[in-house]
Amino acid sequence: MRQVVRQIKERSKIEIELNNIKYQLWRLDDYEYAKLRKNSIPIKEDYTLYKQLYSPYRRDKDKLSLGKSFVILTWLLGESSDYYDDWKGSFYFPLLLVIKKERDNLFYLLKIYDHRGSLDFGLYKISENELKDHKNDILHEPFSEFSRQEINSFWSYFYGYMLGLSQSMKLFISPLPFIKRVDSNHIIYGFKDRDFFEEQYNSESEYHAAIQSYKSSIDVSTWNSQKMNLMLQDITSKVTEN
Repeated sequence: MRQVVRQIKERSKIEIELNNIKYQLWRLDDYEYAKLRKNSIPIKEDYTLYKQLYSPYRRDKDKLSLGKSFVILTWLLGESSDYYDDWKGSFYFPLLLVIKKERDNLFYLLKIYDHRGSLDFGLYKISENELKDHKNDILHEPFSEFSRQEINSFWSYFYGYMLGLSQSMKLFISPLPFIKRVDSNHIIYGFKDRDFFEEQYNSESEYHAAIQSYKSSIDVSTWNSQKMNLMLQDITSKVTEN
């Protein structure tokens, strides 16, 4: 018997207000992101800002580890997409960024991801009209509608927002043990024995030996099984017959 399954997509959303500008971050699936990306223009990233935020001279309490970033982003936005660079990174969250100003609403794509051990974000202006004069694979300076200063203020605020959550996360998040890796920079991070860890190794042999050691001490199969069961329950719990 044919069955029509109707499902209401639950979509994570974050709302921020900063300097009289309202921001909405809507979680996208990979199909939505890919379709919108074809009609968007990449904006140059400001690596000077990254150096300030991720400076090794900052106190540990003023920095986000990869493990805490991953857990907080997952709690805020749902599971990471699988479409990340698995050599240089380990997670990726595609978002629609709606910027509400007095005169207009602006639409941008935002991807939050890790790159070689740091938390980065990519920004893309969504506009079919703008693509007549710009290519969608060449980096461009920010448009006047959303200036470099506004972009940097937004990202600094969001980073601080996540940092604040990380300092009290044990009150509302109970992470399952996990291990993740960034092969390009020989980084291993995760959560075990009720604490986060992050380590970087100088040699390939030390790196792979550490991976095996962590895998043997963390029951990854149980963790994957729990995630799979939760996914199956989520899919089948939203079915209505017609």
